Amino acid sequence: MPRTVAPVTEPQLVEGLQPLRGFVLATAIQNLFAGGLYDAIAERPGERVAVLADDLDLGRERVEALLTFLAHEEVLIRDVDRVELSEKGRRLGALRAWYEMMIGGYGKTFLEMGDHLPSASPPVPRDGGLVASGSCGISLHDSLPVVRRLLAGSDRTYETFLDLGCGSGVYLTELASWYPELRAVGIEPSAEAVAAARAWVGSVGMEDRIRIELADAVPFLEEGSVRADLVLLGFVLHEILGQRGEAGVRDMLAAVFAANPEADLVIIDIDSGWQDPVRMQHPLAMAYYNSYFLLHPFTEQRLERLEYWENLFETCGIRIVERLATDPELDSTGFEIGWLLRSNGH
Repeated sequence: MPRTVAPVTEPQLVEGLQPLRGFVLATAIQNLFAGGLYDAIAERPGERVAVLADDLDLGRERVEALLTFLAHEEVLIRDVDRVELSEKGRRLGALRAWYEMMIGGYGKTFLEMGDHLPSASPPVPRDGGLVASGSCGISLHDSLPVVRRLLAGSDRTYETFLDLGCGSGVYLTELASWYPELRAVGIEPSAEAVAAARAWVGSVGMEDRIRIELADAVPFLEEGSVRADLVLLGFVLHEILGQRGEAGVRDMLAAVFAANPEADLVIIDIDSGWQDPVRMQHPLAMAYYNSYFLLHPFTEQRLERLEYWENLFETCGIRIVERLATDPELDSTGFEIGWLLRSNGH
């Protein structure tokens, strides 16, 4: 018997295929950035498409296809065989890091989720280098201003800075620029991220003040080779919580203060509000955080509520000197939190 197919109307198609449009658009924008085309178009508005493709050693036909798609999405303006950024496209330039992390770093994660739903499945792959560089790029906008405000309220000065899980090194170079006498060490367990961090530090000429080590944080701290008066854990605790459980987090915090008993510890992490339908109605929650929260269980990361983190700090003998959220002009969800912490003994 012929199969009965439910009728589909054009309005249904238009509405129901918007997620498909968004998926392809996001990947096209990331590839515009990653392939060098965005910067080339920004620097040479009105250039011929064929010239751009040849200069970047890219296939003309494929470049033509990508740019035509983005012109229809009003990211670009096409005039016969020439191209320039639209106003919408120019605004996207400030958001490059979000695309780098979520599409470049986690694109394969989203695509392969279905294969990793069975209970015995391993974590879904991600591109550690792009996650690190994208996350650090985002941090220039959100978490680094929080760190700066936390440190501005401190009554201490700093000579040695230790960044545990330093990613691509942006926190290191930013803090070194704030404190000209500061010496810094970045610890990172991902070889891809270490390579990115060393390249970044070299690009800004700070190799004489910043060292990057490929190491796991707790063994490094236990070696005692660095005595820091400022330590940072930026988006690291929820990684440890997902991979080593609460005991792993407690071991990390204990190791930080055992090696650096008088240090200021700055932690940046997330107050997870995913299960709160009211908080999730915030426009930025749906535009970004809904996707961000989704990827964590698939990549062995565990987000928790603010109350969980602060109770854990207290039971570890750590006191909160100050707690701040991101600037509401950028992000008024209240999900991203920074703490300035000290050992109860100091």
